Amino acid sequence: MKECMNRPTKVIKTLAQRLGNLSLNCKEAARLQSAALDRKLTPLEWLGLCCHLVLCKWCCRYGSQIKFLRSAAGERSQDDQHQYACPQVLSPEARERIKKRLRSEKD
Repeated sequence: MKECMNRPTKVIKTLAQRLGNLSLNCKEAARLQSAALDRKLTPLEWLGLCCHLVLCKWCCRYGSQIKFLRSAAGERSQDDQHQYACPQVLSPEARERIKKRLRSEKD
């Protein structure tokens, strides 16, 4: 009989503990938002983050900012790759002009 009474208590404690894991502070929410850019969050992490973002406008704003920065940095790195993929070669005439100019500045 005692065991039957303890069972609901254990279930409630377990449930409260699991729900407590869902309540994130801002530092944990920021960490999860950053991690979400690199990997898929577990369902529990995702749910906890969603619950926090509904309540915290600052973390929601932070999430938008890091997504923007990630996309901007990605676009920039693609531009850099195109720029360096085809190295520009100076014509022999241009090389000679530069050499002459450097020599004239030395004197």
